[in-house]
Amino acid sequence: MKYIKIGFISIFIVFIAAFFVMTIDNENPVSWLEKRELQVFPEFSVEKLADEEYYNQLTAAFSDQLEYRDLLVKGYYLFQFQRYNGDVVIGENNELYSAYQRVDEATYLSDLEGAAGYVNSVSAEINEAGAEFIFLSIPRKDAVETKNLPESYISSDDLYVKSVDVLKSTLADNVTLIDAYEVFSKDKKTRYYYTTDHHITPRAAFMLYHEILGYTDVADYDVENYYDIKKNIIKGSFNDQIGQSVKSKPEELAMEPHDMVDYTRYENDEPSDLKVFRTSNTYENCYMEGDQAYTVIDTGRDNLPNIMYVGSSFTNIMEAITIRDFNLMVAIDYRDNDTGTSISDYVRKHDIDYVIYVPSQSNDALGYWKMLEHLGL
Repeated sequence: MKYIKIGFISIFIVFIAAFFVMTIDNENPVSWLEKRELQVFPEFSVEKLADEEYYNQLTAAFSDQLEYRDLLVKGYYLFQFQRYNGDVVIGENNELYSAYQRVDEATYLSDLEGAAGYVNSVSAEINEAGAEFIFLSIPRKDAVETKNLPESYISSDDLYVKSVDVLKSTLADNVTLIDAYEVFSKDKKTRYYYTTDHHITPRAAFMLYHEILGYTDVADYDVENYYDIKKNIIKGSFNDQIGQSVKSKPEELAMEPHDMVDYTRYENDEPSDLKVFRTSNTYENCYMEGDQAYTVIDTGRDNLPNIMYVGSSFTNIMEAITIRDFNLMVAIDYRDNDTGTSISDYVRKHDIDYVIYVPSQSNDALGYWKMLEHLGL
């Protein structure tokens, strides 16, 4: 028995050492299976080993560069009896989700606390520039639309709730937090996300817009009564990743306003003919004609307040709804906006009254780097 144990331990050590040797010189920048960028090994430095960020990069790189990673990922999902396609999981009734969120919870929450500190600093600058700062947090789809999740799928709802608790305990008093998870929990019957896409539906947008109006000088009203909602078979973003192979039924997608206000649109300070609302089979084409780096919609009604959205595609539908009730609607997407202009600079330039900050992404509601990126940092 003693020799069996020694033999087993020796084989295990050799196995681990072999994986280490095969992994340490890997430099794969992208995983085509998971449809994401990979962490590569940073330049080695003994002096930096005590640096937490350097250590985190090393450990993340070893995980991402692990030899035979793609085979191991496929095997894991096969073992879990999940249908896994790159970064997409197919649930019951052909419901599509992002692959479950794999993070170290303690590190994730610690990073979020650090990101909240940056939010506080930017909010203070925005307040000094004359605007109020509203943090709208929208969870991943799998935290809300849980009915059709595969049995073995780990929903991000628990991590998200803990994350919001961190925000509530860390954000300064001058930051107004709107938690979409809490808003959506008030009505379990409403569809808040599309079947094959990660964006929020018109009904979800209406609910969040009511919350926003509650923190502005614009009186709340039955905003949904001013639009016709058209159903269509949606060409969803998740479905795009698997070649539109999943069939879905018509869903509420495009909105047609009963009476659209007159406006002038600018992109990067140049007049633009891009539409605000369109009827199409994609979220992108239906609202604001997709993501733009720097948009200004001017309705010429100086008696009304000015509002600005900062974020990614999650803000597009909110931007479109907002135009009816505000003088200026400004939208900034720092993924494409490389002007170096800060949020507070835009606030001063356009005399903004309210800044709506939405850092949410399809695969991470409150990721550290995306939060900073959407702060313009």
